[in-house]
Amino acid sequence: MSERPEAGAEPDGVLGSMLGPMARTVLRLTLLMLVGLVAMAAPAQAREPRIALVIANGAYTQFDPLGATGVDGDRVASALNAAGFADAGAEGAVQVRRDLNLEQMTAAIAAFKAKLAAAGPDAFGVLYYSGHGAALSTYGDVMMLPVDAGRTLDTGTTSLTRAALTKALLGSGAKNVLIILDMCRNVLVEPPLQPVVPPPGGETARPEAAAAGEIGPDGTKGLRRLVRQSDVQLRPDQGYLVAFSTSADQFAFDNGVFSRILAEEMRRPQQNIADALKRTSDRVALAAMKSDRNFQKPTFDYGLQGEPPCFVSCSAGGSGRFYDCANCPYMRIVPAGNAFIGSPGSEPGRGSDEPLQREHPIPHGFAMGVYEVTVAEWRACVRDKACRAVQDWSKENPNPLIPVTGLDYADAQAFVAWLSVQSGLPYRLPTGAEWEYADRGGTGTAFPWGDEITPSEANYDQTASYRGSTTAPYRGYPEAVNAYPPNAFGLYQMNGNAWEITADCGNAPCSAHLARGGSFQSTPAELRSANLFAVSDTKRRGDMGLRVVRDLRPDEAGN
Repeated sequence: MSERPEAGAEPDGVLGSMLGPMARTVLRLTLLMLVGLVAMAAPAQAREPRIALVIANGAYTQFDPLGATGVDGDRVASALNAAGFADAGAEGAVQVRRDLNLEQMTAAIAAFKAKLAAAGPDAFGVLYYSGHGAALSTYGDVMMLPVDAGRTLDTGTTSLTRAALTKALLGSGAKNVLIILDMCRNVLVEPPLQPVVPPPGGETARPEAAAAGEIGPDGTKGLRRLVRQSDVQLRPDQGYLVAFSTSADQFAFDNGVFSRILAEEMRRPQQNIADALKRTSDRVALAAMKSDRNFQKPTFDYGLQGEPPCFVSCSAGGSGRFYDCANCPYMRIVPAGNAFIGSPGSEPGRGSDEPLQREHPIPHGFAMGVYEVTVAEWRACVRDKACRAVQDWSKENPNPLIPVTGLDYADAQAFVAWLSVQSGLPYRLPTGAEWEYADRGGTGTAFPWGDEITPSEANYDQTASYRGSTTAPYRGYPEAVNAYPPNAFGLYQMNGNAWEITADCGNAPCSAHLARGGSFQSTPAELRSANLFAVSDTKRRGDMGLRVVRDLRPDEAGN
């Protein structure tokens, strides 16, 4: 038997004798390209041990049976197997454990914890549960229900609360734990004098008021949202993410939509688990908006530390960004530093209200929106009745990732106030100095990328020219917030697309505020980093949007 030549070696034998030197060179390069493509297509091997437990409960004795949980479990187990996870109990592929009673659920979770502990400090564990659940009426927690659960809980059943699960699984020493609770809201009566098991670090949560014994409508899987009230104190490299299939006062319907979208996102490459869950949340909400009766919005309790792990592969572009709640925008930390504020006296297009360029210290880092606030994010605020509905450009560009526009100053303040309630963290508008510092990314030029501008760098009125720049046809509407490359801080479309309202006053009585960055309707000169545009607080412009900022906590980098 003749040996097969190594990749990159010149072909020999009959084929080699028939080819000339040039043809052999072409063939060799083709072989090298094919080998490279195969290597790129092959799934990356996970560096950490990956272990998963999947439970699907549907055959309840004292609650309505659930018909879709078995399919839910199969979908998620298949996606976890594709991502290289091993089963929590048996050797080999992840299996679905169906219709477990209390004793069986307790044993399965104990075996899962033991296997995580044996896997070592780098382990990544995932627990997915589909079935009925309870929002405890006085403990302020939620819990999974075994198929033999009654409507009044005993002390053993409360070991299946979200708080107890999180604490137990992190107690295994695993580096990252993901708990996905695709389950119902049934508010039950707890046993008396049962102590509350606090979440890691003493975190507490508030349930909304509800009557004991309240049961969700047939065919639903509802859940109360937890509100984070304090930071989590864990081993510095250890973290968790608890994902709920719906949020406060909403139902999770027993129709398999959440599990289908979740499984699809688990298989999607180039995103970490936090991104996968946020995409799942957004897609479920958008799908549910087509049916007023079946609306649900998944939400999270985020306790990950550092860069999250990935199901398939990670994206370099996703590194360093994060979000604080399911409805919150992606954020990046902008570190402290010195900013170039203003413009040189010789800069073309310079306005008389712009200060002469100088260095200005930014003593504290802050978190800033990676993108302008999108129409999808704004609609979540409208749905909660915290923001008003606005005219947008969806007819011209139906992409849900276009920026929200048509705002005035009060609208912007309403949105950041809503984000602060949603996240429990202090969101606000950027100051002018923060905006310009974040936009420039350390440069002192007219634009973050230099002193020239072309239509490939931003969305503006491209029929106009700046210093002899090339022109292009007028688009006339905003584009997706990620349509152009990011700046040095990893922030997208700070210049063009939509004006961004800041916290700086635009006149002496502060009845106007400064907008920055220009829009799709702006001339190129208006996109300059130093440009200032005072807009009356009551003026609603069709090209006015916003980008949010929040202050950093003491334990966050860059402060």
